[in-house]
Amino acid sequence: MQKDKNIIAISIFNSTFKFVQQAMLFFFGIYLKQIGFTGFEIGLAVAVGTITRLIVIIPSGFLNDRIKSRHLLSVGIFLIALAYFLMAIFTSLPLILLAFLFGGLGYSLYTTSMESIFYKSTQKETAHENIGIYQSINYFMIGLGMALAGYLLNINLPFKEIFSAIAIIFIILALSAQILLPKTISAKFEIFRYKKDMFKKNILYLLIMAFLFAIHFGSEETTYGLFLRTNLHLTDFQAGLYMGSNIFTMGLTAFLIRKHFKKIKAKNLLLIGTFFSGTGHILMTLNPLWLSWIFRFMHETGDAFMFFFMFYSISQFFEAERVGGNNGIITFVSTIGGSLGALLFGYLGGKYGYNVPFVVSGITTLLAFVLALKFHPLKQHEHAYSPDRA
Repeated sequence: MQKDKNIIAISIFNSTFKFVQQAMLFFFGIYLKQIGFTGFEIGLAVAVGTITRLIVIIPSGFLNDRIKSRHLLSVGIFLIALAYFLMAIFTSLPLILLAFLFGGLGYSLYTTSMESIFYKSTQKETAHENIGIYQSINYFMIGLGMALAGYLLNINLPFKEIFSAIAIIFIILALSAQILLPKTISAKFEIFRYKKDMFKKNILYLLIMAFLFAIHFGSEETTYGLFLRTNLHLTDFQAGLYMGSNIFTMGLTAFLIRKHFKKIKAKNLLLIGTFFSGTGHILMTLNPLWLSWIFRFMHETGDAFMFFFMFYSISQFFEAERVGGNNGIITFVSTIGGSLGALLFGYLGGKYGYNVPFVVSGITTLLAFVLALKFHPLKQHEHAYSPDRA
């Protein structure tokens, strides 16, 4: 299975990118606050990035079925590098918004392209094995990156120097992608084939779950770092450890799901994921610190289950030649949820306290759990299946 042999290379490349990119994600709110942005302006900046992603996600998904994904991926990384260079140089609102626009465009291209490479490089029968490898390596590296970012900020290394270094690393990654990543299949077919794939009951249920779950991303992007600093009174280094240690939890969870997949059963991934994620998000606002950490641990465990569920469902529901476009549509719906969350929670955090967005977004995730009890995408099946074979 040559396709499966590429998973290690794909996983290492993606985890290296995420090590650098995700390390700073939850610190953006702190940086923007530091340069004088209001809660609304922070939410606006994040929303610009996510709205930009909305515009290009579906087209980039379609392009991944027609053009070699690694070419699109490199373009995306170059755009992200440009965004970091802008943030390293400028602090005015218009130029920061431009940076988030380039970042949103680039991250959308990267995400759809990397996930297309993953889906087109795995077999349906071994999907859970490959997802476990891909996600566990990814989360371990993200956790390490967050801890490192907290350390660098704690020793007063300026944000601008960190942003410049990240931009240079991304340029190197963009060039190396052409050598390290495998070529993917491409094909041409009518656009209505995507519509036929999407308008199935189980896929519509999947879209609803993806939307409700993604709303909580907005609270994390706008207020997570600020909550840790303001409500829990953590230093940047302590915040990095708090976030990073819990992301390690996701890596361990993905590894254990892979190992015990048949016992857990695919349909239970969604129920466990939404319940743990939503409940943990609400209760992590409690003091003292150790109690907040335990419930954040619970939240991240739930997120790992949910991400595993999404990857597994997509790998089974769609055929490889159209998975780029179909995955782009699902990512589009998720990004709508994250964008709405960013606008709402940036305002709520600045107005009512940084704990409020976590409570509200936890409730929306629990709503997904309640709906999944009745409208589960895999309700009638022990495992997901390809709709073309149904």
